[in-house]
Amino acid sequence: LKELGISHLDTGARYPPLNPGMPEQLIGQATEPSNRFIIHTKVYTNTATDGRGDLSRGPMKDSVHTLYAHRANPATPLERQIRNFNEQIQQDHCNSGVSNTPVAVLRDILELCEQNGWKKPTCYRGNYNLITREMEKTLLPLLRAHGMRYNGYGCAHAADFLTTKLVNNQYADTRFDEANPLGELIQRQFANETLQNAVCNFDKQLKANDLTPVEVAIRWVAHHSALEDDDGIILGVSKVLQVQDTVGFPRKGPLSGAIVSLAENF
Repeated sequence: LKELGISHLDTGARYPPLNPGMPEQLIGQATEPSNRFIIHTKVYTNTATDGRGDLSRGPMKDSVHTLYAHRANPATPLERQIRNFNEQIQQDHCNSGVSNTPVAVLRDILELCEQNGWKKPTCYRGNYNLITREMEKTLLPLLRAHGMRYNGYGCAHAADFLTTKLVNNQYADTRFDEANPLGELIQRQFANETLQNAVCNFDKQLKANDLTPVEVAIRWVAHHSALEDDDGIILGVSKVLQVQDTVGFPRKGPLSGAIVSLAENF
């Protein structure tokens, strides 16, 4: 990762679904202070270890750059949640962020911060790709108005849908697989026949230009999307070769006008 120029790692207490917290432990074991990555992690509200004091102030200050609320905790008043995050910020333990937060809740968070003189979240983490662009309409303008960055995940694969593995029934060992805890849910999410026909047609047209949907998706989000220089692209991969390919795609530069038009009309 260092050789590829990657210096930030995104993790969370919720990952993975069947063994929450393991990635945080592995990162802690693998990174020496002299070779540390900038780490962004998230607090979730229903894992066995969250809220039990496992993340002490010392380790947080030493290693965590941004602590996200993976979601707002419905059992705790929002004002109390934001106050607790601000206590960490004021003591220089970390920055705060929000993840997958509905626009209405984010407005409430920002209003509470303004009313109480609290620091606002510095960034928002959410889904963003060729087929998930709703955030451009309302969420992104709200973030810009309050000086918040957007860190997008799912940019390259759209939950693996753009790999065409689902439409070609080649989804064994992917996140669509029934063995995956979220496999059936994700299959239903992309079960729309019109959407599946669209990705098949998209793939066919790109092959004629010696391109793949995944390459076009990542180059589009890097060079042609609504993201700005201070925003981030979160890459989710499971193999070293995937990391190399995915990082290499944006470095090929912008897409041609014809391909951008094809992508924008996908």
